[in-house]
Amino acid sequence: MRRITLTGAELEGFAPAGPASYIKLIFPEPGQTEPTRPLPDGPRAVSMRTYTPLAVRSETLEVDVDFVLHGEGPASSWAAQATVGQVLFLMGPGPGYAVDPAATQHLLIADDSALPAVETILAALPAGTQARVLLEVISEAEQRPLHSAAALDVRWLPRGSDHRSAGVPLAKALREGPAIDAGARIYLACEAAAMRRVRQLLIDELGVERSRIVGRGYWKLDAVNHPDHDYGEDS
Repeated sequence: MRRITLTGAELEGFAPAGPASYIKLIFPEPGQTEPTRPLPDGPRAVSMRTYTPLAVRSETLEVDVDFVLHGEGPASSWAAQATVGQVLFLMGPGPGYAVDPAATQHLLIADDSALPAVETILAALPAGTQARVLLEVISEAEQRPLHSAAALDVRWLPRGSDHRSAGVPLAKALREGPAIDAGARIYLACEAAAMRRVRQLLIDELGVERSRIVGRGYWKLDAVNHPDHDYGEDS
């Protein structure tokens, strides 16, 4: 992963809409030095991707974004070579995850694509709560410190470089782990098909009420432009 700080005068007044909120980033097309500015009634930019702002510093007009360097693609290719002075366009923020103020138990289940969202949720949890966190990453080298006022129980789950095993370590950890508290609020975000499988595992095998799960399909195997509103509620 690579963390890049975006800055510019147009960020004045920008503020995230809660934890796990999203922004749209538009990247240059091949041959462009900067992207074409989108028009309100124009077509959707081919090189537009959705990200979670990891940190926002309004006083210095800065937004930190973590990029997964997964190889060829508009965002990954740009992030791998990004240097000071390059231009992209940012739109947003979109809505985020509403932390239940009455919940004392939280279960966050995610892969590396949703790690920034998980970090912003953890930052929003108050003291006196508990958060169990399952994070699927390519390798153990991806581990990094996580911070929260909540008491944390974190497991990093390496899956290797074969993306077709997405979600397998998460499902295994849930089946082998402790029982899920009946009042726990669950945030589930990973590859879209894996998210649906894990969601059904939670409901059918582990007895979790459907209403306690918020699901997000952050990416989809073999899909280039997966929508940012995939909630998995069709499963």
